[in-house]
Amino acid sequence: MMWVKELRQLVVQGGFLDGLEVSFQSGLNCIIGPRGTGKSSILNLIRFALGDWPGQPREFVGKMNGLLGDGQVEVEFVTEVDNIRRIKRRIGRYPRLYDDKGQLVQDGREMRFNLEAYHQGQLELLLDQGGTALMDMLDRTIEDLEPLLRDLEANIAKRTHLQRDYETEAEKLNELKEQVERKDLLLKELAALQLNEPEKRKQALVQEAALFEFWEKLFSSRVKTLHNMLKADYHTCRMENAMLLNPDLVESFIVQVNQTLEVRQQLADELIKVMEEGLAAIKELGADLAKRHQNQEEQIMEDLRQQGFAGCTELAQRRQNLMRELAELTGCEEEYQKTVTRIRHLTERKQILLVEAERLENSIFRLRQSTVNRLNAVLAGNPWIHINKHSDIDEYRRFLQQRLQGTVSRRMIDDLARRLDGRTLMNIVNKADSELLSRTLQCGTNEARQIIWVLGQRMDSGRMTEIPVGDEAALYYRNKSGVESVNSYHLSRGTQCSLLLPIVLLARKPVLIGDQFEDHLDNACIYDMVIPRLLNIKKTRQVILVTHNPNIVVGGQADWVIAMTLEGGNGRLKQQGRLDEESIRWEVMSTLEGGKEAFCCRVEYLGVG
Repeated sequence: MMWVKELRQLVVQGGFLDGLEVSFQSGLNCIIGPRGTGKSSILNLIRFALGDWPGQPREFVGKMNGLLGDGQVEVEFVTEVDNIRRIKRRIGRYPRLYDDKGQLVQDGREMRFNLEAYHQGQLELLLDQGGTALMDMLDRTIEDLEPLLRDLEANIAKRTHLQRDYETEAEKLNELKEQVERKDLLLKELAALQLNEPEKRKQALVQEAALFEFWEKLFSSRVKTLHNMLKADYHTCRMENAMLLNPDLVESFIVQVNQTLEVRQQLADELIKVMEEGLAAIKELGADLAKRHQNQEEQIMEDLRQQGFAGCTELAQRRQNLMRELAELTGCEEEYQKTVTRIRHLTERKQILLVEAERLENSIFRLRQSTVNRLNAVLAGNPWIHINKHSDIDEYRRFLQQRLQGTVSRRMIDDLARRLDGRTLMNIVNKADSELLSRTLQCGTNEARQIIWVLGQRMDSGRMTEIPVGDEAALYYRNKSGVESVNSYHLSRGTQCSLLLPIVLLARKPVLIGDQFEDHLDNACIYDMVIPRLLNIKKTRQVILVTHNPNIVVGGQADWVIAMTLEGGNGRLKQQGRLDEESIRWEVMSTLEGGKEAFCCRVEYLGVG
């Protein structure tokens, strides 16, 4: 975001202010004129061009559409590094930024520029919105605060993302836990599922037949292999027509080889004979077993028919279904452990971010407190600003009410929100420390356990640690009775604004734009509290004000006056210039004082001058 150090010019093409070209100078610029001449429209067009839109952008763009139509607004300004830039913008199109030579610098939606603008009635809205809005306004006075706020916002975004992942994994963990428990039940049911006696005998027949079949095939394979390996013909070792240097040793070698081959053949014949005899015996036993199995199976089938074969079939089907369901649950224990590990890692990462967030929040509060102390010294105690740490708990309280409604009383929920922040409460829930919660809330142990149980059962309870609990600022004023807090119930609207406006006028970096924010103030307050600060800040900061009060223009010693008028249903620039110019003084007198005759009449009647 780029800071706007000073506005130079506004040019409008089309719409209510078609053809308007307004210049601005350093110091105090005052825009005057009758109502309906486009004074506020000038400020709104500046905000539209520079992207400083109010909290309801759709309504603001709708207002700009009625004001500008198909036209274009162009604003020339000076950046904080003294670069001259010119921005052009139309309704429904992205802005285009040019340098002082007319070269395009940037084009796109991401352009935003920092200036401080208050539309008509915004001070009253700030008061109605409470201490958080006032704290946001004070934050604009702290130059080193924005990086910390960005880091804290990024930290919250990361924690929110981790919380979503945690809830997804926790939901998956519950499903896996149900699967593991289901598998244990199935195994127990399968173990308890007993076959009747005929069915067991039938199973034994199958096992016996399988046993004989296995060994018969094995022996047949081995006999065949022995035939191929050992029954092959062999040749006697001989040495004919050869020249020998050691004939005696060679002859002994040949004799030994032939003897070994003969023994090998004898052993092979005996081994094959033994294997063939064993295989024949196995086949004979297998044939006897097959005849016996045939008779036994007929008897078993008769027993099954007598005992109810349909029941046995259902029992076997049940076993089959159990086995199929168990197969579908294969690996659920391993996945359960992996999910537990992922949840632990997510929790650890979030805990690290929570520690970092606490460090950032403490740094932010220290900056805010030091700024408030400095402002109180500058304001000389009237108004007096007080900052309350982590006092904006409305959203946090609503979160607890939604989850604990019907569990404990609303009063106890309010105490819970005031006494324990989200991080501390979540730690208590995770540790199931009902004793600590009971002591903190000064409630019974059963109520504390109920709170812990309800929050512990919800996977989204961890979201309470991501709910922003911000600091709030409060204004006080000093009167004869002491210190009294500024609020709409005790003070008039004018008194409230008289305390808030001096804070707005404190020196800051960007341009200050104000639209008749002195409406609720009487002239004495303006002269005592506003004019001295205007005279001070205009030395270092450009101020552009729309006003109907002559004290702002004359008492503030305006450096530039812009007078607007209405011609042909459109707003027009009547004239602009310095206050020491005769025509400008006459315009101020006629517009703000009702003319020379009215001004002289009041002077004569009041006996002054």
